[in-house]
Amino acid sequence: MQDEIDLAGADVQILGVNATGLEAGNVEVTTGRDLPWLQDVEGVDMWGTWGVGYRDVWILDGENRLLAIYNVTEHDLNDPLNYEELKGLFLEAAMR
Repeated sequence: MQDEIDLAGADVQILGVNATGLEAGNVEVTTGRDLPWLQDVEGVDMWGTWGVGYRDVWILDGENRLLAIYNVTEHDLNDPLNYEELKGLFLEAAMR
């Protein structure tokens, strides 16, 4: 999806943030992928501070204000409609 957004000329950066305590899965999640992957830590606790749910995609504007939350468990990205909906949210965010 990042490549498609880049081709559209949108200034959007997709990255993942793993929850504290789930570090053991980092290698599995990142192997063979080029998605930037960050690890939350107890001293920061972004997941807790923001109230993030498992597999939530948080879409922020250029000022880091929340525009949308899209859960990819509820909206399986293997469904082309869900994929296009999420991509559309990213593209919309880029225009703000």
